[in-house]
Amino acid sequence: MLRPAQPVDAVVAVTQRCNARCVMCNVWQQQGVDALAAEHLATLPTSLRTVNLSGGEPFLRDDLPDLVAATRRRCRRAVITISTNGLGVDRTVTMMHAIGLDDPSVRLAVSIDGLGAVHDRIRGVAGAFDRAMATVDRLRAEGYSGLRLSMTVTPDNAAEIAAVADLAAARELELGVVAAQAAARQLHTDGAPAGEYGEEAREAFEAVVGEGLRRWRPKAWLRAHFTAMTWRHICGERWENLSRPGEALFFLQSDGTVHTSSVDGLTMGNLLQQDFGSLWASPQAEQARQAERNRRHTSWMICTARRYYRCRTAAVGWWILRKKLRAHIGRLKLAEPNSAEEQTRANPAH
Repeated sequence: MLRPAQPVDAVVAVTQRCNARCVMCNVWQQQGVDALAAEHLATLPTSLRTVNLSGGEPFLRDDLPDLVAATRRRCRRAVITISTNGLGVDRTVTMMHAIGLDDPSVRLAVSIDGLGAVHDRIRGVAGAFDRAMATVDRLRAEGYSGLRLSMTVTPDNAAEIAAVADLAAARELELGVVAAQAAARQLHTDGAPAGEYGEEAREAFEAVVGEGLRRWRPKAWLRAHFTAMTWRHICGERWENLSRPGEALFFLQSDGTVHTSSVDGLTMGNLLQQDFGSLWASPQAEQARQAERNRRHTSWMICTARRYYRCRTAAVGWWILRKKLRAHIGRLKLAEPNSAEEQTRANPAH
């Protein structure tokens, strides 16, 4: 048997515990086991280029700094990002101080899903917005440079995207946007929150995409493209998935189980029972990879889109050029909400 390709992207749920009650996630309803330890992460593949430490809420782990350090020692070239809801202000700031002393390159993505009561409603916790922003502002005051905001869009908060983008810009922070969607393995959901996206949501997305394209920073253009593609996904478009789950990426659950992806991934083995190299080359893992090659994937999330950008550089660049010109002359338009029928496209960047 040929040696399997080595993965470059990984999502690692270090815990299934959570202190929020989000409408688009059912992790908080689970009785998961936090069995992953630093010794297990010390066997991760050195080929990884991105590692997202997620959950649940990662900062509920007392040993999170140890988990980050083990990941860095093993994956020296990887961009490590911790995703958090920011609710534990003192705890998060204290831990990030310890993590930053050891590895200042670690990034932190704080979830902000709207302003004030909108965010509180999405996260299911009164005062969640104020606590998350207190975490952001305290870390900024301490000079932490790896901070960004992250917004999960649902029909209930989509129109807030422009306001959240303005909030991020006022603090000179990047904003990542993703639509809520099924993620059975990580979020224990089988679909997105119910509801329709209206014209107000389209206009808000259009404003954010246009603002990104009018800037003179390539990273802003790429975020604008990703946001536009997120809107197209919301409108029902489906296309060739290039993420190669179980090959280019994998999802590691807090109980040690390795799945081909965090969405509807197939089980490849358990890291508590064997080191990653043995697991990745096992017959069970190869069987999962073969099955994935025959499946149709319809997700559009940061973790599943990275390889798309590596493989579609020219197409993305052409999209940016054309749409940037339209944005500068005020003629940028996105699709009408809920109007596109589901379809498969070999290249959605044109």
